[in-house]
Amino acid sequence: MGESREEEEVREKTGMRALVKWYLSKLSKNQVVTNMMTMGTVFLMGDFVSQQLIEKRRKDHEVERTVRSAALGGLYIAPLVTLIYNTVDKVFGPSQSPINAIKKVGLVSFGSPLTTAGYITLNNFLQGESKPFSQTLHQLRYDLPTIVMTGYLIWWPTHFFLLTMIPLRHRVLVSNFVGVLWTGYLTYAANRDTRETAKLHSTGEVEN
Repeated sequence: MGESREEEEVREKTGMRALVKWYLSKLSKNQVVTNMMTMGTVFLMGDFVSQQLIEKRRKDHEVERTVRSAALGGLYIAPLVTLIYNTVDKVFGPSQSPINAIKKVGLVSFGSPLTTAGYITLNNFLQGESKPFSQTLHQLRYDLPTIVMTGYLIWWPTHFFLLTMIPLRHRVLVSNFVGVLWTGYLTYAANRDTRETAKLHSTGEVEN
């Protein structure tokens, strides 16, 4: 006879607990490396969501772009996120009070434009001649403000929840669930061709 529904639920919960226990064990041994691996996976998943669900590329999926996104997520974003979370806790202390959380969210938000600008610049640089520096400048001028504001709308409430409810060592893991959706948008915005947008701005058809 097959497993009952209750037995299946117990087995699934046991497997999930084992996975979380394994993750926390790795995290305690090497926080940065574990977060790099996790964030790389999140960016890989995010770009897959972007290409398949947002852009509907289907069989025209750009594998090189997905690999590039995963590399940037793991090697660039993850160390920064780890540094930011550790820094805000050192600056404002471990208290998870709402007032302290607001201060921490403010500090985290301060670095968002620089982090996002760095991601866009590195993403274009890795594409070589296919993305000239002039297009990077167009993206930083026309797209960066929208990307950053969208990020604030997503991450302000997320960070407030993380900083008031989630212990420090678990925050990157929890934020990764939201991160899949965010990176789906980020990789879409960072990789779309903005030359048409820049043209509209130069002709005055789009308000600055």
